[in-house]
Order: sequence, then C-alpha cells, then structure tokens
Amino acid sequence: MSGPILALEASTLRPSAALLGPSGERWGQWTQAEGRRGTADLAPAVAALLAARGLRAGDLGGVAVGLGPGSYTGTRAAIALARGLIFGSGVPLAGVPSVAAAALAELRARPELERAIVLVDARRGERYRADYARADGARGGAEPRLIELLPPRLVAGEQSEPAGGPTISVLREPIPSAYDVAAVGMERLLAGGDAPAAVRPLYLKRSHAEIVFDERVGPVGPSSLG
Repeated sequence: MSGPILALEASTLRPSAALLGPSGERWGQWTQAEGRRGTADLAPAVAALLAARGLRAGDLGGVAVGLGPGSYTGTRAAIALARGLIFGSGVPLAGVPSVAAAALAELRARPELERAIVLVDARRGERYRADYARADGARGGAEPRLIELLPPRLVAGEQSEPAGGPTISVLREPIPSAYDVAAVGMERLLAGGDAPAAVRPLYLKRSHAEIVFDERVGPVGPSSLG
C-alpha cells in the first residue's frame, strides 16, 4: 500500500475504528466502551487515531468500512463518515461485509477450521447467514442471505465434524473488529477500491420500523394514495 489503511466498523453495538500500517502492521484501534450507545464517538476516535500518528486523511492509502448486515443506523453512520473522508482526500474506499471480517478472524485464530458460518440476528425469528471456506480467506464466500430456521446442532462456537466432512465453526452474533475489516478490504484497495456510490449498507430486509409502519398504516404507494 502507498499508505496506512483506516477501517471503520459499526454494524453492532460495539463500533470500532482501526489504523493499519502500509505493511499491515497494527497501529492502533478504538472500540466503543460497553454501555455506550450510538456512533457519536466514532468520528472523534478516528481523529485521535490519525493524530496519534501525525496523519491527515490524505496520507492514507485507503479507507475500508463494514457494510453489515446489522445495525441500520450504525452502518449508515460509518459509511457516511468513510465517504466524507475519501471525498475530502481522494483516497480509495472499499466496502466489506462485516460478516466476512468476523469469519476471517475465526479462520485465522483456529487453523484446524475449514469453514466458518456467521449468523446474525435479523429479528422476528430470522437470521442472516454467510458461509466462508478457508480457501476463500473470508474475502470471497457467499453473500449473506436470509434464513428462517437453524439446525439444532449449529450452536454458537460449536465445532462440527460430520463424517467425511469439513471442520466447521458457527459464530452467532460476532462483534467484527475494524482490524479485520481492513484485512478483508486490503485486496480491493490495492485494486483501486470501490466506486463510492456502490459502497452501501447490506440491507437484506426492510428495517423493523418500516415493517411496523406498514402493519399499522399499510403500504404507502400509488395504489394506496388513490
């Protein structure tokens, strides 16, 4: 990389930001304290990380941001901050599925694993699911998809070894690290990054507020407006 990478992740209740050196060395990370809510601390934390190294946004080699799925508000806030940084500095931007960052951390920590399955609460008894194989390095893998029912054996953190099958870890409600968001996004940044307009939250279903509104008021559209 021509410069360090800044990474932002806010798809859970524990937003984080991290700075990696040009060779991938860890230069610093901030994680929101337990009990704090919202993303008001994210921008000041980014400013502090950059200031600690005497950097400005234009000195970065790129910005990577977690896309979720997860918190609608947190993910939007992180993406808005990331876009603001790259528009003002001209550095490349990469959007990373937050579930890929969680899978990468698990595969790296447990060399015996061949697959990592990430499950995220989508509310109303539904789950987001993303499968990653070690060959993918969590950089590829399936796009997160909505599922409704989980086999009983897929318990959080359980290692499953079916006869003749791969060794699997199942992660339920992981908290992705901004460091791992940067690691997943590095390849895309090296290739020039993503078009800013294409870096959007992974909204695989409508928000809970939208669903409740439709239930109470009915869908708003040309037919309902007469």
